[in-house]
Amino acid sequence: MFLLYVHANYVGSSTSSGDSALVITMSDIMEINALTEKYPFGALVNSLCPTIFGHTLVKAGLVLALVGGTDKSGDKVSGLHKRSDSHVLIVGDPGLGKSQLLQAVGNVAPRGVYVCGNSATSAGLTVTLTRDGSDTVLEAGALVLADRGCCCIDEFDKMGSQHSALLEAMEQQSISIAKAGMVCSLPARTAILAAANPVGGHFNPRKSVQTTSNFPLLYSQDLI
Repeated sequence: MFLLYVHANYVGSSTSSGDSALVITMSDIMEINALTEKYPFGALVNSLCPTIFGHTLVKAGLVLALVGGTDKSGDKVSGLHKRSDSHVLIVGDPGLGKSQLLQAVGNVAPRGVYVCGNSATSAGLTVTLTRDGSDTVLEAGALVLADRGCCCIDEFDKMGSQHSALLEAMEQQSISIAKAGMVCSLPARTAILAAANPVGGHFNPRKSVQTTSNFPLLYSQDLI
């Protein structure tokens, strides 16, 4: 049995993502300084998907999820870790622009992945284990690819057994796999932004959120 390895002098990503794709000029710095003297949060909310009019509160929640919070790691004795990413669930009637908002967030985020829930599988969301000859290869799914970013899941109500695959990523921010003699854990430090239609296809304001949005993992959402 031989181990597969690659000897290289430099390894780089073929796609530009993260801080390497961000170039700030002096004119950008001047505009940022002028923006801080006014109301910067309102400008950020209005600049997110400007083609969709209104929905200010929804856009504000998405902007806060994009920014995230402060990552707090526990001490070495307890090992407790508090996640800094917020999970957001958008529930509304069809035709209100929920998909456009998620696509806009996925385009703005440095590491944004957009998937549709009715066509995604559990392996496609987490990790796929494939065979390359005599070797076993791990292929990252949407949650692992969106590490340190956001994963936008549309049609959240159309998902079946895929909800169970999201539980570990939402709570522990990791993906564990134990298949074919391979046991490992991959980081999935991502904010999950989902959109769904209400139960019955129409949102009833007279009913509670639990009744209108009777979806799995409802209590794992930070903002609905």
